[in-house]
Amino acid sequence: LSFGEGSFFYSMGIRLDASTIETLNGLKGIGGNVYNGTLGIMSLMAPFFIGMALAEERKVDALAAGLLSVAAFMTVTPYSVGEAYAVGANWLGGANIISGIIIGLVVAEMFTFIVRRNWVIKLPDSVPASVSRSFSALIPGFIILSIMGIISWALSNYGSNFHQIIMDTISTPLASLGSVVGWAYVIFVPLLWFFGIHGSLALTALDSGIMTPWALENISIYQQYGSVDAALEAGKTFHIWAKPMLDSYIFLGGSGATLGLIIAIFLASRRADYRQVAKLALPSGIFQINEPILFGLPIIMNPVMFIPFILVQPILAAITLVAYYLGIIPPITNIAPWTMPTGLGAFFNTNGSVAALLVALFNLAVATLIYLPFVVVANKAQNAIEQEESEEDIANALKF
Repeated sequence: LSFGEGSFFYSMGIRLDASTIETLNGLKGIGGNVYNGTLGIMSLMAPFFIGMALAEERKVDALAAGLLSVAAFMTVTPYSVGEAYAVGANWLGGANIISGIIIGLVVAEMFTFIVRRNWVIKLPDSVPASVSRSFSALIPGFIILSIMGIISWALSNYGSNFHQIIMDTISTPLASLGSVVGWAYVIFVPLLWFFGIHGSLALTALDSGIMTPWALENISIYQQYGSVDAALEAGKTFHIWAKPMLDSYIFLGGSGATLGLIIAIFLASRRADYRQVAKLALPSGIFQINEPILFGLPIIMNPVMFIPFILVQPILAAITLVAYYLGIIPPITNIAPWTMPTGLGAFFNTNGSVAALLVALFNLAVATLIYLPFVVVANKAQNAIEQEESEEDIANALKF
């Protein structure tokens, strides 16, 4: 992947000198700062919004519940990185989002329980509402944070913490189950996305904790023996569910293989809004980023798209496993950037297998075929809704 003469990028006419690479590294630093301030604190935002939403549903002070959820999250978070007194970024990012969700739910329920029993400070009606609200949250906050503090202190005495226990509870049993990890990841990532939870970030424990190390083991074996055949002859085995396998053959255009959906829209949809969303989503979809189509179509909470969005990945996984066990594609022996376009990712992750590239393109065609009928149904459903709304508008206009 070098930029020197004779390399892949050189043959494509891409020339980068040292100064350009240095400039790009500077841009990478800027992007890294933006990441740290957004996805890098995903686990910190989760308890706030979940606690706030649940409290609003329970008809109690939503803002107070959200803020207490964040405070509770930080209360059970370790404040040490080596010898330094600091919060590790690993506790704030997507890998810890399940812990954030749990804390948001628990704190909101505790807050509701306390408030409904009137364990609050009540001030006279003459006191401004903003002041009264802040005082009414004092006792619930004291009780909730005291409980969280005791939990954090007790766990620290055993050399652990709340977040680590949650992560170990998820990853440790699955790590011993082999292929179950891969199937769980393939099924639950789109399922979580459908309900608005960033699936890949929520299951980072499976990614970085299990499947990426499997990829590194594959690479180590490949480098030791020089080829897949030599390693197999020596009795070595490769992990099929290494993380780059999912990026190469299953997550085509992002979670739910939505590059296939974009192509299906271009083929079957006559609605201008659908085609416009597809046009906007295509550039990022080529590079495995699909938030524009997830939120723009939308797919999230869209009952018509639920079936294909959930089923397409297991189907592509099954096709990939069949191709692997039939010897059509080799195992993963490299880790290319997950943003590699469909086909190229498979090619580089298998150290230049044309068969891998073709299987990835075949999977993309299958994903497109799966989405096609649902695009047609979604178009008809949207047309019917708009027709009904139009008739209601006409009827309302005639009343006047």
